[in-house]
Amino acid sequence: MARILYNDEWFEEIASRGHYEAEFEKILQQEAGRLFDDYFLVPFKTPVASDVDGDVRKPDFALVHKNYRGWWVVEVELGHHSFRGHVLPQVRTLSHANYGREQADYLCLHKASLRRDKIFEMFKGEQPRVLVIVNSPVDGWAEPLHSLGARVMICQMFRSRLNKYLLRLNGDYPSESEEIITSCQCEQLLHRLLAIHSPANLPLQQDQTVLLYHEGRASEWERIETGGAVYLHALRGHNLTPGKSYEIVRQGNEALAIRPRTKK
Repeated sequence: MARILYNDEWFEEIASRGHYEAEFEKILQQEAGRLFDDYFLVPFKTPVASDVDGDVRKPDFALVHKNYRGWWVVEVELGHHSFRGHVLPQVRTLSHANYGREQADYLCLHKASLRRDKIFEMFKGEQPRVLVIVNSPVDGWAEPLHSLGARVMICQMFRSRLNKYLLRLNGDYPSESEEIITSCQCEQLLHRLLAIHSPANLPLQQDQTVLLYHEGRASEWERIETGGAVYLHALRGHNLTPGKSYEIVRQGNEALAIRPRTKK
């Protein structure tokens, strides 16, 4: 298990099975002001029904932008939960659910500082996106959830002998101003190369390096130019699929993520 040394104190990683989901949710609520400084984190354990098949599920929280520019439905998960049996069906329903007056009233009831008029106006806009917050790195979650418009944030917990906590964030981050930097393709044969389609937008010069986050893991890449084309070269291993198209995105926390390219 991983350890972190901070201020001369060791913090031990808490395994996915090392605490209950309710404990994880409590920590997220306590640290919400620092984790999501542009949003209000509001309890949202109210049933919602899918417009597709009528399936009914309960989310955990909502993230409401402080300027009411948009909102997210939050599903808190533990890394050992069944993806196909629980996580994917849950997110599928939340992504296609009908959110109306009853759910708006629920938010206002559980966060007195919310402006009711703004909440009702916000609900008339776009469907909320779904943010899955999971307590450990997970393989194979991000791509199927991204296909539903959902995002995956990894929030690992570390605890000291004095019962203090550290949180390590990775993966996707909620934002109302996400920017696509460029599309790219992982080369089929030379799979350590990413062919960059819009090099002028890439925020680094020749031989500079950058961290790209994919499915909760960071990989380091160096910009190179050869044959009149621009590539990113992986300095170590990565978890991208050779031959697949991706897009590099600047997230709300300024980190760069790479994800499967959105089909137009």
